[in-house]
Amino acid sequence: MRLKGDLRKVVTYFNKTKVYNHGYLKFNIINKKIKYCLGEDISTYKSRKIFTELMELGYFNKKKNEKRSYLYQFKNKRLKKINEPFRGITLTFD
Repeated sequence: MRLKGDLRKVVTYFNKTKVYNHGYLKFNIINKKIKYCLGEDISTYKSRKIFTELMELGYFNKKKNEKRSYLYQFKNKRLKKINEPFRGITLTFD
């Protein structure tokens, strides 16, 4: 599915500025980035709607925070390889 209009602008902006390297961010910071990309006169309702649509399309990872809130990480759909942390190997000798 191809993105249209504002969704395409936001995803292109996030890819060009490499937001996926910033790690997990609060919604407020992502909201500010969306508003900067589309212009400051955009309402909070519209930016939240854009974020929700991108979330449903799978552009963000969601992680629960300790304080009952969530942190979000932008996923780069173009990257094939995802670096996961190394989990040690346990060797047992008899």
